[in-house]
Amino acid sequence: MKNNEQLVKDLTAKDEQKAFAAACEIINETNTAAFQILADKSEFLFDFVKNNVNKRLQKAINEKNFRNLFGFLKIYAPDFEDTIVSSLAKYANEDLTDEMLELLENGTESEKTYSAKYFSYIPDTISAELLIDYALNNDNEALAFNAAKALGSMKIDDAYERAIKLLDSDDDFTVLKAVKFLVAYEDKNAVDALFNAMEKSSMSENIAGEIPYLESLLTLVRTKKEPALMCLENILSGFGEILPLNQIFNFEMYDVLSFLITDNQQNKNPQTAVVLLSALAKFDILANNEEYTFDEDKSTKQEVQDIYNLLKSQQEYFWNAQKKLAIQELYASPARISGALQMVCEFKIKDAQEDVKKLLNSDNEILVCEAAAALKQLNALDGLDKAEILSKVKDENKKAIIESLFV
Repeated sequence: MKNNEQLVKDLTAKDEQKAFAAACEIINETNTAAFQILADKSEFLFDFVKNNVNKRLQKAINEKNFRNLFGFLKIYAPDFEDTIVSSLAKYANEDLTDEMLELLENGTESEKTYSAKYFSYIPDTISAELLIDYALNNDNEALAFNAAKALGSMKIDDAYERAIKLLDSDDDFTVLKAVKFLVAYEDKNAVDALFNAMEKSSMSENIAGEIPYLESLLTLVRTKKEPALMCLENILSGFGEILPLNQIFNFEMYDVLSFLITDNQQNKNPQTAVVLLSALAKFDILANNEEYTFDEDKSTKQEVQDIYNLLKSQQEYFWNAQKKLAIQELYASPARISGALQMVCEFKIKDAQEDVKKLLNSDNEILVCEAAAALKQLNALDGLDKAEILSKVKDENKKAIIESLFV
């Protein structure tokens, strides 16, 4: 019998015969020590290697040894979770489902997480009450996600409605948990409610980063353009800091931006123009500052570069047209105006000065403050009445910011 390190090495190697033999030994011997090593190493394995491992394990599991999988349930390994659970579900019967329900109620956190996933394959509503509790009241994200996914497969409307109501919570973390529930539940009717939650939340980037997992971003920009563009702008804002860069593939970012470039050559939409300028600014930073991509894999770095090249390959007249369109966005809703002001500053769009000055008459103190800051960056504060601007602001912190702009 080989040592466990060698078993895992064989399992992940190219030699298919050795790899399958290792998979059989791990499953047949219920070798949890080797599985723990595999779980620990999984984050360092390439996706194609993990895919190969999953195929080999699936092939090794059969009617005679599938019960050995119960021994692995104490070790949560998300990369191999579907292989374990789908294999149990393949041989499911009433007794096995009862055992999984027992683990769902009384097992370890890991066992509960696998069991919750099991009930997305075998949607037995006897588990619904426990799943609702885990989905909405548990801090273990994997368990909460699997529970929500199972509830979605059962179409438990009560759980869905509870999550929708939680989107109105004053606590941003409660809202984000509800968002993640609804994404895992997989009812696309929730998209509009998620957009509304995103617009109201101080964690808008986090929420925006969840929405494309419910409905593809490319579909959304075609069918729900205004909120989808706000979602995209929040994603761009969060990239590299709040949102991992490798999500660039999940969001189909290259295809989305390519579509918007072509679309705006014809339709000349001011909101789209601001989003495209935001993308140009963001990918200029990501592609030219190694600190953002240092820990990323080769494919992610290449995708960042490809998107940057796509944006930079557009002619100067195209970007000049986007800058002119962006000025029109200064007359949109406050949330959209804020993004437009950022691009006015980013690209020093001096033709926007008079339009920005009009924002100083807004009843929205945040916009007054942002407009004053933008004018400072455009070197266009000269001649403006500081006292008159300050008279429109009551918040002392914002007053202090405006005061500092005139120093």
